[in-house]
Amino acid sequence: MALKHGGIIRIAYVRLALHDSRLRQAQFFYCESLGLVETYREPDRLYLRCWHEAFPYSLVVDEGPDNRLVEIGFQVRDAAELKQLENNVLRAGVQVTNHPSGALSGMGESITFDIPGGPTLRLFAELPQIGYMTGFDSPDWVTPRALRGTPAPFFLNHAGITVPDPKAAVDFLTQALGFVISERIDSDDGERLLSALVFRMQKEAGGQELAIFPGPAGRLHHIAFTKEDPNDILIDGQYLREAGVNIDIYGPTRQSYGKTFSLHFQDPFGVRLELCAGGRLTEVHPEFEPVRWTESQLGKALSYFDRDLQTAFLAPSL
Repeated sequence: MALKHGGIIRIAYVRLALHDSRLRQAQFFYCESLGLVETYREPDRLYLRCWHEAFPYSLVVDEGPDNRLVEIGFQVRDAAELKQLENNVLRAGVQVTNHPSGALSGMGESITFDIPGGPTLRLFAELPQIGYMTGFDSPDWVTPRALRGTPAPFFLNHAGITVPDPKAAVDFLTQALGFVISERIDSDDGERLLSALVFRMQKEAGGQELAIFPGPAGRLHHIAFTKEDPNDILIDGQYLREAGVNIDIYGPTRQSYGKTFSLHFQDPFGVRLELCAGGRLTEVHPEFEPVRWTESQLGKALSYFDRDLQTAFLAPSL
């Protein structure tokens, strides 16, 4: 009997709105500088994906009057699981909005709701795959020639968000949606949860689909993409600097919180982005034990090589 992974099965996309006429600047940065691939274009929307992703998009960019996080999308196993999760959210006292097929290109029926103090999530079951850029038959697992000389990440790894009450948000995510805590940061007295990394997928790439940080309600902290190893990230930092991209406070570093080797940088609109490699091997099972950090060790958690806390890094970027 095959193992059935029910409920949420993957983080599907992050959707942004950017004040960018015809999305020219966004398209140039994300495709020419970062190395994402444009899948579809609508008059006021871009659908982008990484070259190693079989689904049609993992970053959706809308043209809007201001820069903001619109929503984060998660795919669930099937329609029955979608209905079960809708009921879980309603039982948690959170309002749900139902949407017919077509909210985004190719998407089936979906639901949206807000994390307590956090952003909007969209859950859906149906989204056809369009295949890898390299194909499925005896593929060459190397960066496509057209993307060489850019970071060209493998796939979307996670999104970081800020909420005023991390415990309330994490309780909702774990109890209503079935997320598991991979790592957490507590106050030194153990009385307050300050931050957590939560996941649904089994993987060795940071053990997180959402990173929860304290801060203003519903804001974006960062978007992270996966790379193969730390050597890639060092080289990618050179590609980004050559393209004039601003490297964030923590440059290439071992980020103990998540056990990744990471590079943070910003797009032209101030959105903090991350390239990360490595991470903890995580599994969704009842005996999984989270790693615990304390507030006094926050500097070490965020950058093992620096140790000194850079508080500006905790601020949302959008």
